[in-house]
Amino acid sequence: MSRKFAFLILAVLAVPAFADRFPALMEVHRNPRLATEVAPVSGASFTVGHMKLDLASGSAFSIYAGQERVGIFFKGRGTYRYETVEATELPIVSYNVRKASDQKYEGDASHGVITGSFDELLLWSSGAPMPELPGTGGAALAQDYAQHRERFARNRDTPVAHQLVLQKLAFPSKKFVQAEMAGGGDDLIYRYDEAETADESLQKLRSFRDAPDSTIKRWLLPVTLSQQPIGRDHRAVRPAPYLLTALDFTLIADGEDAKLTATETIKRGAGQSVLRFGMNDIDIAKLGVAPRHYTVNSIKDESGRSVPFDHEHESLMVGVEGLSGDVLKLTFDISGDFLIRAGGDNAWQLGTDEWFPMPDLGGQYYTVHSLVKVKKPFIAFTPGKVVKRGVEGEYNVLETAIENPVQFEVVHAGKYDFTEETRGGVTIRVASYAGKNERAAKQLTNLAFSLIEYYEHFLGPFPFPEFNIIQVNSFGYGQAPPGTMFITNEAFDSMVGEVNKFFSEGINERFAHEIAHQYWGHTIKMPSGEEQWLTESFAEYSAALALKKYKGKAVYDRLVAVWKQRAQDSTKVAPIPYANRIAGDPMTAFQSRFGLLYAKGPYVLYTLHKELGDDQFLTFLKSYQKSRRWRFSSTAEAASLLQFLTKKDYLPFFEKYFWGTAMPD
Repeated sequence: MSRKFAFLILAVLAVPAFADRFPALMEVHRNPRLATEVAPVSGASFTVGHMKLDLASGSAFSIYAGQERVGIFFKGRGTYRYETVEATELPIVSYNVRKASDQKYEGDASHGVITGSFDELLLWSSGAPMPELPGTGGAALAQDYAQHRERFARNRDTPVAHQLVLQKLAFPSKKFVQAEMAGGGDDLIYRYDEAETADESLQKLRSFRDAPDSTIKRWLLPVTLSQQPIGRDHRAVRPAPYLLTALDFTLIADGEDAKLTATETIKRGAGQSVLRFGMNDIDIAKLGVAPRHYTVNSIKDESGRSVPFDHEHESLMVGVEGLSGDVLKLTFDISGDFLIRAGGDNAWQLGTDEWFPMPDLGGQYYTVHSLVKVKKPFIAFTPGKVVKRGVEGEYNVLETAIENPVQFEVVHAGKYDFTEETRGGVTIRVASYAGKNERAAKQLTNLAFSLIEYYEHFLGPFPFPEFNIIQVNSFGYGQAPPGTMFITNEAFDSMVGEVNKFFSEGINERFAHEIAHQYWGHTIKMPSGEEQWLTESFAEYSAALALKKYKGKAVYDRLVAVWKQRAQDSTKVAPIPYANRIAGDPMTAFQSRFGLLYAKGPYVLYTLHKELGDDQFLTFLKSYQKSRRWRFSSTAEAASLLQFLTKKDYLPFFEKYFWGTAMPD
């Protein structure tokens, strides 16, 4: 045994003597020790949650992190039986197993069972006992184990070493189990996570063998076959492990290279001595071109002392043992060549993905102060109120601030001209790509102010004092980060060119939809992907009401008819909350997701509107915005508010049409 390895074992065993266990634990969990003896296995089994693993015959050895037994590797004949008792997810489980896997599904209206076989099993466990492996004389497995680890390490999900250490240092009273199964037609991962997610799930790993890019070709991405809550109701919002409450960053951009310094204020849970962030490590700029990278250079506490961290795939673990208090300030020093000019444009965007360290969706609740420096002739745009826009040598500089808590901070920069106008305390800024477009700026400014004025009647004051409308040199989409709208070329020149004419159909609805997102998505926030309809469907229906006012009832009625038609097929696949879990053929999955969030969801609201009438329905929307302003919400809360306003129980309505697959009549 090497002196280094002996030291690491002692570090784990002598925990109280060390101020920070994190580096030692990461080392012994990433490079565990294998037992020297291999045991024959016959008729063994392991059960946790709703998963049962049967090891009929074969050989196995134990795996140790230091002196702690954390895993078993088995090779031979095995089967599994996984049951889901979460009735709301049964349609999507049945669909995904049939369309996206080689596994077998049987079920009825109350539960479903997925079964299959495997000839390799790597079982990891922390906090849950594993089967003993008595005896010796089993077949040699070291090479099979090494090949198994290499294959499953290509999974882009959170590394298992991160999960095991997180359980120990942040949630020691909870269980974490992961089973990696191979040889039954699919590579599968079962995860029982009481710690971070309070979910158990069964996933298939999807490969990209046919991808033209060598980097992507090696990746494995998880496809969820089932995911059900542990010890909680699916209607309830799971509390986030910790909250990001303030983000203060400086970004210096030089061509494709960037230097990012981000100070984050974190409100951690009691006893958490490690925090796990989502953080990009690699980005694909273009197929066949070398990938771009993010490098976390250092992390320091408020006093300037370095704290330990581990960054792998898109998971960043930060050891905070020894830091006092429940509120921490961490400063991240990050650099890389991650400023990507899509299509070779004179523009780049750091969008809504993890370009800075961030918690899960439900933990993103932060104010923002930003300082962005970009080399001329580029200029930058970030959400919030402009504190300063100026020049420092060869850099154009922008400083902004957001006073209320948000999600989805972005930075966009490029060759732009912009105009701005203030009315009623709100400034609209229109930025056109690669040259002035005064006609479009005037039209879009007037349209934005008209929509804001209309929305304020039933949604309350516009959430942001400044609103950026930024042209993206592409076609067919819009996006709405806080105080911002990214909208494509057809909004800026819908009368020029056949492509523009094709995509300009529906541009007014899309424009209205993105402005409505400033209410549905920012003042009312979604805590998880299951609640995304609170942002997308409510924004879509608000946009339809705007079209009804400005374009007439016939336009509104046609839109409702389109919703009903598009929702018919999608609702057979999944209920609305699982729209983001649809697998199988990518185009079919996209259409089904679209049909649920952008068709069935608004059609459910249309049905509710018809039942309540104009006055009561608009009162509901206004009361919802006022009572939950700048907070997370849920469908259960919406149902409670409706009951308060109407004295009628609306939970059965949402059980049938939101959590269920029925279509409103």
